[in-house]
Amino acid sequence: MMSTPSLLDPAAEELKLTGGRTATDVARTARTLLGERFDPVSFMYVLMRAYSVDFHAARDASRWQGFGEGPRPLSDADLEALLAPWLATR
Repeated sequence: MMSTPSLLDPAAEELKLTGGRTATDVARTARTLLGERFDPVSFMYVLMRAYSVDFHAARDASRWQGFGEGPRPLSDADLEALLAPWLATR
């Protein structure tokens, strides 16, 4: 289920404030904030809004193993490496 941006923007703002220090903290916080709306597309959106993650990196991050789906899930360590450039500037 894809939510409209107006439903996701508050989660992106809250994620920016409380997301945590690591990429997995950010992903888990996003999962909590988005609740039933947490899916790969909504995760991509809030990453791009909260941390200005570029589209391609956000798309790759949406393969994170925390979704429990997909043929090539991204491990926690891979997620950390992928998002490090954006989270380091926080």
